[in-house]
Amino acid sequence: MFWGCFGGLYVGDLFQVKGIMKKEEYHSILVRHAIPSGKRLFGSAWVFQQDNDPKHTSKLCQNYLKQKAESGEIVQMEWPPQSPDLSPIELLWEEVDRQVQRKKPSSVESLVRIVHQVWGELSQDVMEKLLKRMPLLCQAVIDADGGYFDEKLSAQKKKQLVCH
Repeated sequence: MFWGCFGGLYVGDLFQVKGIMKKEEYHSILVRHAIPSGKRLFGSAWVFQQDNDPKHTSKLCQNYLKQKAESGEIVQMEWPPQSPDLSPIELLWEEVDRQVQRKKPSSVESLVRIVHQVWGELSQDVMEKLLKRMPLLCQAVIDADGGYFDEKLSAQKKKQLVCH
């Protein structure tokens, strides 16, 4: 498993997680990777987005992020409980997975090497396309009253509405 982040058209750190990540390891990732990546990408007062995974909502991690928000380093985006996962990073992981699969890793070592290679070679065009998809995905969730939706059908419906 890997943890990674991106902001705008640039990727931040990529970190290999060994085993099951617990709140303490996630806290370490926040301190060593997430906040430093955000500072490199945006400076100060950037918006930090994460979902409601129990590690993310632990007191340990929330207290740390609250401290960073109070000091003006970040603005923490509120994420509604039990909301559909609309985080753009999930779309980026899908792209990374597609590119990794094309390279056919043959061992754990080659998989790790290839993931790092793909991460480092992600183009700004890929991230721009992912970010442009977000309004369509959000609208599809709204249209589905927060329930399941088929993104392809939602996109077709949107095209039909535009064409008429």
